[in-house]
Amino acid sequence: MAFELRDSEKIEKHYEDELNKSIEWLKKHLKNPKPLQDKEHFRAISWFHPRAKEPIKRVRKIKAILEEYGYIIDVIKTKDPGIIIYEDGWQVVAKPRKNT
Repeated sequence: MAFELRDSEKIEKHYEDELNKSIEWLKKHLKNPKPLQDKEHFRAISWFHPRAKEPIKRVRKIKAILEEYGYIIDVIKTKDPGIIIYEDGWQVVAKPRKNT
């Protein structure tokens, strides 16, 4: 959604600049977890650790801009993300537990 909005004709310049800054920061500083590329992990979900202050701040900026343009974004928090298949300093990738 963020890329779609950024590339559209309807976004105002200051929002486009802010969106680009946050997207580029995330692309530069967050790893792309390899398990997300594996077909066997198609149900896996990425989560942020609470300690991921700067990535969360950047994602919240993106969320606010998207909401300004009518997108509805839900924030989901959990203490049990599922079966963890990847973890780094900021991210967790987990598969949901069966029967949940």
